[in-house]
Amino acid sequence: MGLSCECSCDYGNCGWWYEVHTIAKPLATKRTRKCVSCRRRISIGDPAYRINRWRIATGDVEERIHGEGGEVYLADWYFCLECGVLYHALEKVNVCFDLGTDDLRDILREFNAEYAPKGLPGFALKLPPLAMGR
Repeated sequence: MGLSCECSCDYGNCGWWYEVHTIAKPLATKRTRKCVSCRRRISIGDPAYRINRWRIATGDVEERIHGEGGEVYLADWYFCLECGVLYHALEKVNVCFDLGTDDLRDILREFNAEYAPKGLPGFALKLPPLAMGR
């Protein structure tokens, strides 16, 4: 999708919803995971931001299990430390993108290129030093 200021979920068009945790915690799964944005491997014990996901129950079987309009929880996704910081910075300025398909580093580059005031070469979205290293 790329950079956008209008989210399709703002109008209830989403097939699923998500919530990104605000604090990075050591990955405590049985196997390594890949960052949903940059696809970098996250090893067990590495700091990561967990993304809880869910959708509305569909079909007779799911509605019997979860109730009509009940929530079906989907598998968690994860952000590596860098992408989690980028996500929260972009969220603060209301930038929309497709979680799971867009690389947040590309979205940041596009944001800085599109919205940097002309004549101010030092302008960029303010990020902690950790996220600016790459």
